[in-house]
Amino acid sequence: MLKRHRGRRGLTQQQLADFATLSVRAIRDLESGRVRRPRRESVGLLADALRLSDPERQQLHAAGGSPADLRDALPGLPASAPPALPDPPAPPGALVGREAELQVLLDQVTVHGHRLVSVVGISGIGKTHLVLEAVRALRARGWLVGWHAPAGGTRCCGALPAPGGPPPGTADPTTDLVAAVGERHGLLVIDGADASGPGGVDVGELLRRCPGLHVVVTSLTPRYLPGERVLPLTALAVPEDALDHDHVRLGEVESVALFLSHMRRSQPGFRLREDNAHAVVRLCRWLDGVPRALEYAAGWGLVYPPELLLARAGRDFSLLSSPTGCGCQDLLRSVARSVDIVAECCRLVLAEVADRPHWTVGDLDHLVPDPAAALHTLLVHGLVRPAGAHLPERFTALQLVRLLHARDRTPAGAARAG
Repeated sequence: MLKRHRGRRGLTQQQLADFATLSVRAIRDLESGRVRRPRRESVGLLADALRLSDPERQQLHAAGGSPADLRDALPGLPASAPPALPDPPAPPGALVGREAELQVLLDQVTVHGHRLVSVVGISGIGKTHLVLEAVRALRARGWLVGWHAPAGGTRCCGALPAPGGPPPGTADPTTDLVAAVGERHGLLVIDGADASGPGGVDVGELLRRCPGLHVVVTSLTPRYLPGERVLPLTALAVPEDALDHDHVRLGEVESVALFLSHMRRSQPGFRLREDNAHAVVRLCRWLDGVPRALEYAAGWGLVYPPELLLARAGRDFSLLSSPTGCGCQDLLRSVARSVDIVAECCRLVLAEVADRPHWTVGDLDHLVPDPAAALHTLLVHGLVRPAGAHLPERFTALQLVRLLHARDRTPAGAARAG
């Protein structure tokens, strides 16, 4: 019956699959008889794509062994639709920089067709914002996109929660997501996949049971699943440390542009001037171009001008948390989570190099059996970065990592860490 309707419409199996947002394999299995009792929702999508009349729709459902309306099967009871996937939230603002990373992410999904892409890095590096921009671009191309934030996951104060929250029945979120996605083609974002407990999703099982699904995950660490593509997200570019700066060109540097955009939210008239440019440069460098660190520092700009912010940097840890007093974790606690995730050998490397301005992979030979592998892990997790083009083959720990170690070496800091 399906093949006859398809032939009457002059559609190929691939065209029907695209119109119905199902896999071509599902169409092939139905027409060959390998699948005799398809999901009711799949039959409904096929009937919509084929533009069947009501009698034809009922006949197609009957051939598939299910009524066109669940109320026909359960008189007196309301129909129970599968749990709906929440729509993605709106981006928290314009994405500054990240053009290259955005294109790589889009290409991984659309051009190369990878079904699992993990965007990884420390909290506050901008993973969610990048993925939201990619989602906006994909939806403009006609992609069906769902959003899932695991229960118990941490939320940045700048990220807007998805309306409606996670699908109902999250005792088994993987099953709920499978029911919501089915055989449709589309993209699911799992934002903050590091949450433990009832909100965890078995991504491998989800991909196996939903053959038309692509998944993008944001997390502190890769999933280490077959076929996974990892996009490590690093900090924004920072300006060179020089005495004289061209103010126009300085404002085009990614970290400076983001800092200025946050400053102007509360101080619309703020401008780079000769008397504050050097402090802004040093702040952006001291904060390593980490987007959330720049946001927090700019938020404190209502209290302290850039010169005083710079003077307090390193001795006032409150500058590394939001001045609005939201419930988000402060940045040092967030970085501590990333440090705790990596293997013990990587933590040993961090403790050794945290106070060094820069170092090479050869400097790690006496610390771990495979220094290159340990360095690779730390780079993927965003805890270290290249020292810069002027220091080839040299690396440095993030300033946040240095501050974490410095705080935990103090008696009060050690007590808090315990």
